[in-house]
Formats: sequence, C-alpha cells, structure tokens
Amino acid sequence: MLVATPYSEALDLLRSMGEVPDCSSGEPAHVVATALMDRFRRCGESEVFERLVHLTSAMLLQRVRRRLRQMGESMDPHEVLQDVFVNIYRYPDRFDPTRPEAFRVWASTIVDNAVRRQLRQRRVVRAVGGNAGDQLDREADRRTAGPELWAEANETEELLAPAWRLFLALYLAAFEALSPRERYVLQMVEVKGLRYAEVAATLGIRPEALKMVVFRARRRVFARMSRVASGLGDRPSRPHPRR
Repeated sequence: MLVATPYSEALDLLRSMGEVPDCSSGEPAHVVATALMDRFRRCGESEVFERLVHLTSAMLLQRVRRRLRQMGESMDPHEVLQDVFVNIYRYPDRFDPTRPEAFRVWASTIVDNAVRRQLRQRRVVRAVGGNAGDQLDREADRRTAGPELWAEANETEELLAPAWRLFLALYLAAFEALSPRERYVLQMVEVKGLRYAEVAATLGIRPEALKMVVFRARRRVFARMSRVASGLGDRPSRPHPRR
C-alpha cells in the first residue's frame, strides 16, 4: 500500500484543478511549491495554502535553523516559521511565478526578513531592560508596574504576536472553506451572540437541528486548522525566561 506524501498530495491537488506543473524543469518539490503558490496567488483557495504548508514547512524550518546558527542566536525556529507563513499568506500578490523554482527563492527571502525582524525586536527588548537597570537605586513606585514588568510584558507580546497572526490566518482560511449556511450560522451565534431559537426561526429549522449545524461547522474549522498546524511542527512549551 502506497503512503501519500506531502509532495504526492500537492501534485494530485494541482492536477485535479487542471494545473500540471512541469516537474522536469527543476527540483520537483520546488516546482510544485511554485505552482501551489501561484495558484494561491490567483485563486486564494485555503486548501491550496494547506498543501503548500505541508509541502514546504520542513524545508523552510531547515533554512530558519541554518540562519539562526549562522547568527549565533537561540530563538525558537518554530516561532520564526510561523511568522514566515503569516507573511506568505498575507502577501501572495508579491509572488512572481515566472521561474520554476521561484517559491524557493522567494520564501528564502521571507525567512531572512523574518529572522532579522525578530532579532530587531529582541534588541529593543534588551535595550529597554538595560535602561531599567539604571533605575534600581531609586525607590520603586508600587502603585504601577515597574520597568522590568513592562519589558517582560512587551517581550511576551512580541513573542506571541506571530503565533496569534498565524492562528487568525488559519481560522480565516478554515472559516472561508465552510458553506455559506455554516458561515452565516457561526456569525450569528458566535459573533452577534444570537440565541439558537432566533437563528433557527430565521432559517426555518428546529433549534436542535441548528445546534447540530453549529457543532459540525466548529468541528470542520478545528479539523482544518489542526491539519495545517500539524505541518508547522510540534514544539514543547517553554517557561518564560525571567530577567
């Protein structure tokens, strides 16, 4: 029994959409990644983006780790990778698919920019922490948070921001893949906070049936997000370093 690989799944998806990349024009995985990115640039299908993540996450994670080693930095490579995919998802219009391996070159540039961006953020946090140390000889104002707490809070926010952006991007992609009816129901129940009886009356169904629609829609969103997130790699939680 043949086991499907990210490459074969991506290639099958493209062929089902009438896209047949010429894999003889370069490294097959890179050629398929370019074709996926070009399709996502033109059509914006969430399923195409999911396949792109599954196909390229290992390759991009390897480049992130290599760049961090070259710079002697100990940042979490998965956090940088999340930032990379957020930018790929947000700016597909900047992709130029004219070369067979265009995605490899384009994504490598995004990796380098993401590493430099997070390095700048860390330097700012360190600078704020250093200036705060000069004030230790003064009496602390216990009514407000001191510089150390502010620096720690800012650092936590900077570290979590890429993860939150990716989470929201994944949720949006999963939400847009639902049927119009499912999107409407979730919006009425979860965003506007309407009661099941009100929404059910609008749709002409029983509240019990509406609850099942909501349950299935939530389960589809969760399943789709889980499939994409699994391609980003599992990483153990780390305690926040104290200064």
